[in-house]
Amino acid sequence: MVTTPLLKGLRLAFPESKISIGIGDWAKPLLQNNPFIDEVISCNAPWHNKQNCRFPANSIKTFLEGLLFVLISSETRFISKNKFSSGIDILGSRQGSWLLKRAGIPNRYGIKGYAGGDNWCKNCVIFKEDRNVALTALSFLSLLGSNIEIEPRPIIYLTNEELVNATARWRNVANKTKKIVIAPGGGFPEKCWGDEKYNHLINLLSQDISFSITVIGSKDDYARVASYESKQFQNLCGKLSLRQSAAMVSQSDFVVCNSSLAMHLAGAFKVPSLTLLGDWYASAKLHQKQWGYPEGIVYGQEINERINFSSSSQEIFQLLKRLVQ
Repeated sequence: MVTTPLLKGLRLAFPESKISIGIGDWAKPLLQNNPFIDEVISCNAPWHNKQNCRFPANSIKTFLEGLLFVLISSETRFISKNKFSSGIDILGSRQGSWLLKRAGIPNRYGIKGYAGGDNWCKNCVIFKEDRNVALTALSFLSLLGSNIEIEPRPIIYLTNEELVNATARWRNVANKTKKIVIAPGGGFPEKCWGDEKYNHLINLLSQDISFSITVIGSKDDYARVASYESKQFQNLCGKLSLRQSAAMVSQSDFVVCNSSLAMHLAGAFKVPSLTLLGDWYASAKLHQKQWGYPEGIVYGQEINERINFSSSSQEIFQLLKRLVQ
């Protein structure tokens, strides 16, 4: 998601180039209709990726899986056959740099100071903990000699049909009713606000006729949310594709979520959002700098300031009412 602004910048800076992007198969729908790329390549790399990484990130098993992927996988061989002249490891890792080198790409670019691999690259962007991740990605443009400025915001191209269908799913909401998307799912439980808190918050919102609540997420997320007998509530977890979920967000007034894909969907469409962090995160301010958007708020603890995140669902409900209004 945060790579899409760079794709736009590359196309504008080098209009005659062929631009390909390697991503996991699960994310391919997010790039449909994107005019800035020529090719989407399957690259289901088993590192820094909760969809494909079966073992702990720093374990020897993950290291060996990544090495085997780089050396012998069919996806690596396909990338090699394309004979690319330049390659960008957008994350900045040892395995990513190995992949570019294994593919025979002479001009390799990476990130220095994050997860290694910079010594295998021709040039690198310097990782800064307090810099927005999308801005870090856009810094590759200057490495390639371009001074084009691109807004650091995800870009998703939805069709008119997708937008119309999303509007219909909101069930003819009255004009003054605020449409709230809630996404309670996340990659790791310790990074999430918590199912019990989300359920209590949804229950409070569903009793308020000024809100219409739609819950989105995966099939696994469906069970996170209890059933509420309310005309203002619908649980669409597992019933929508990625693009349909994006369309629902685009037609909403506000998004409440963990630090997850939903936060970036809200950012893509400039929808105000409230991101609720789990106890794993030490600083909401730092998370806002790294991943946030101007119209979004990240809420969590500040360990260095001795601010613990102990807000109840009732307190978040009152905060949300003020933010939405």
